[in-house]
Amino acid sequence: MPVYQAGSLNTTALQAPDLYVIIQPPGVAYINGVATDGLGLVGVGSWGPVNVPIMGVGNSPQAQQMVGPVTNRLRDLATATAIGDLNNVQNYILVRVSDGSDTAASAALKDTAGTPITGMTLTAIYTGIVGNGITASIVAGTAANTYRLQIQRSGFTPEVFDNLSQGVSGGAVTPGTGYTSVPALTLSAPQASNGVQATGTISLKALSAAVTGGGASGGTGYVTNDTITLPNGILLTVTASAGVITALAVTNAGSLTGGSIPTNPVAPSSTSGVGTGALVNLVYGLGAFTVTNPGSGYTSATATLTGGGAGTPGSLALTTSVWLNMVNAVNNGLSGLRGPSQNAIATIGTSSSAPNLTATYTMSGGTDGVAGVTDNTLQGADGLTRSGMYALRKSGAQVGNLIDCQSPITWGAQLALGLQEGIYFHSANPPGTSITTSAANLASAGVDGYGFACLVGDWCYFNDTVNGVQRMVSPATYSSAKQASTSPEQSILNADNPPLAGIIGTQRSLQNNAYSDTEIALAATSRLEVITLGAPAGSIFAARTGRNASSNSGTNGDNYTRMTNYIAFTIASAFGYVPGKVQTINLRRNVKGAMDAFFANLQINNMIGNVNAPTQPGWSVQINAANNPFSQVALGYMVANVMVTYLSIVRYFLVNIEGGQTVTVTPL
Repeated sequence: MPVYQAGSLNTTALQAPDLYVIIQPPGVAYINGVATDGLGLVGVGSWGPVNVPIMGVGNSPQAQQMVGPVTNRLRDLATATAIGDLNNVQNYILVRVSDGSDTAASAALKDTAGTPITGMTLTAIYTGIVGNGITASIVAGTAANTYRLQIQRSGFTPEVFDNLSQGVSGGAVTPGTGYTSVPALTLSAPQASNGVQATGTISLKALSAAVTGGGASGGTGYVTNDTITLPNGILLTVTASAGVITALAVTNAGSLTGGSIPTNPVAPSSTSGVGTGALVNLVYGLGAFTVTNPGSGYTSATATLTGGGAGTPGSLALTTSVWLNMVNAVNNGLSGLRGPSQNAIATIGTSSSAPNLTATYTMSGGTDGVAGVTDNTLQGADGLTRSGMYALRKSGAQVGNLIDCQSPITWGAQLALGLQEGIYFHSANPPGTSITTSAANLASAGVDGYGFACLVGDWCYFNDTVNGVQRMVSPATYSSAKQASTSPEQSILNADNPPLAGIIGTQRSLQNNAYSDTEIALAATSRLEVITLGAPAGSIFAARTGRNASSNSGTNGDNYTRMTNYIAFTIASAFGYVPGKVQTINLRRNVKGAMDAFFANLQINNMIGNVNAPTQPGWSVQINAANNPFSQVALGYMVANVMVTYLSIVRYFLVNIEGGQTVTVTPL
């Protein structure tokens, strides 16, 4: 009784009489909507990767761990997340940018020599001034004859690498001469009973080269300072006379890591000039020694070289120290005990002596690289290597904000990316820009589409309790936060539950210069959003138009942007399995059933529907012969026609009042 998964058995070609059990997957795979609360922020920070989306950030304290503290400056990521928290954002995607001058802090850990020598350098894993506060210290380990390294970043649990003992950390090579093959290398055993055996490799390198004897030839057409390349990476520089090589200098000795040397004379694989016909005799000696496993439990170590056919044998004098084991612990972690450092990267120094056990080292030299950051930096570049806002591609962000961006020249790119990725970008005009000028800027930028919201340049003031100042920030920081924390069928127009939070004033409100109805109407008809103090809902800060930058009255509501992106990207994420399937009636039914179930859930939750016909479905899904003619099916097409009625946003509430002594009321 064989058992098969559906699609793995050709049921029209069975031969053996038997019971065949075929496991079918559920006919209708119910789908859940994609998240709509992801706020993508692009700005500057003092820690974290650059031009990489940092995902899974749920609140401002977490963001500050990732990108550094709230800082009094333009385009600050931590500031934007602090404002986001005040407006109930719970899902951030952060992209840190820099001007390219950012550096990582570092500290050299030294030994106890009279003139201390560096045994290991710790470099902060990210650039930025946060790295300047990281400290490191080495003390005696828990086990005898071991060391413990501790790396501490303020506010975090210390990273402890304990019980690190000495291993083979390097060796001084005496090359010898006349080797014909790479010798076998054996390292002595550790002195500690629980030690780990060290291992390493030795190589050969070219010591000298000549074009005389044994069939060698100086060739023709060479000139002095030509270079010729031979196997194993050997590079030689030519001295020539009348086109013939007279001498060769080893510029790069190359590396032969195993087996026998090439048989002399050797022909070049390439040359920098036009010379040809050279044949070279090479003399080899011992090259680089590489530690493949430092081992542990060593107080000293010796190396034994066997074979190689040397005319004059070379030698290898090993050094032992704890430094290489410390470097490996920081970079690779301790097997079964802890992972690598999340704060630093280690590189080996030159010391082979014992570490200083009393010093505490503080990293320094870290810089943020923000002085040269511009709005164009926030925009970034697309392609195989993405920067700025383009790092938000496929990140799950549904609302985007280039923090404090005020350059209209970036708006077209924001709209284009927003339409491609389903990100609703919010951006504002420069501080103090009037509604009229803001409208002119939007028109000049040629931006007309539902993936972008353009705010009037009435900037907001934020009470920065961290730095003890009141700061001016872009209104887009507030509107984008509110948009991300609002369900997609809703609008941020006149939102009062809760209202916009964290604004202590706008440029206009602090001048006691309230917006007139005429100005609000101008903003709406100019495809602009504006934040005002005072709204129909009361004396609150609120968005007053609920509009995107589209000139189409059917698509210019922020709810249209959000619902369209929500539905489109939910379907895109749910039905990726369909291409490659056989188009059958069952496949059509299953896809339609899943879509119908999804839209039914939306209607039940008052996210779609016709308010004037509440009992009727507010959607339709068609996948049948009528919209899938055979001519298309034969070419591999399967088409679903989906229509959805969105619930409208009340923009104008008209109340007709008839009152007076002569009015007769007929109860309704």
